[in-house]
Amino acid sequence: MVDIETNPGTHRLSDDNDDHNISFESVSESNSIREMFSTSISFLHLNVQSLLPKLDLILAEYEHFDILSFTETWLNGNNSSDSVELLNYQKPFRKDRGRMKSGGGRRDDLEVPGVEVIWIQLKINNKNVLYGTFYVPPKSNNEIWTKIESSIESAVNDVKCDRIIVTGDFNDNLLNGANSKIHNICTNYSLEQLIEDPTHFTEQSSSLIDLL
Repeated sequence: MVDIETNPGTHRLSDDNDDHNISFESVSESNSIREMFSTSISFLHLNVQSLLPKLDLILAEYEHFDILSFTETWLNGNNSSDSVELLNYQKPFRKDRGRMKSGGGRRDDLEVPGVEVIWIQLKINNKNVLYGTFYVPPKSNNEIWTKIESSIESAVNDVKCDRIIVTGDFNDNLLNGANSKIHNICTNYSLEQLIEDPTHFTEQSSSLIDLL
């Protein structure tokens, strides 16, 4: 079932044994996706800031989502995929910093060097869907946006693809309109931003830095 929830804002989850927090940032609802699929598919993106200590929390809170994507997992080659596999989910697709590319269903031909991105090809109700998750570190230089656009352009132009879904933590405020780099990329490729409310908050400001 597509039960992509309307963005509820940022939720903070904490484990008593762990100082890190999970920021729940990118869930939204789309009529266009509902129209495409006769059943609902739910997607969740989390910037986890260390995945391993959060696995029990994630499974307890978000196991009803069909597809989970994470950024800032802080995993490396010493962490096996078995150690982060969640009950009732298939083995994860990973792109750790410095990790070799691997995994059937992953579209590494769409992944551009110098960009933290992973593309997965899904088959949903006989439709080919490309699902891309990006992470842009704070204060990245302008060159990264050219590379991100190249990656998205390759996905958009994939003739075997019926739809693309892009999510992730872009650290670029979409509420800045034409001054937002990711906003301009979305406009150039007719991508619909489903989240309209701020997803990141400080005491002085709020911003929309997460895309779906």
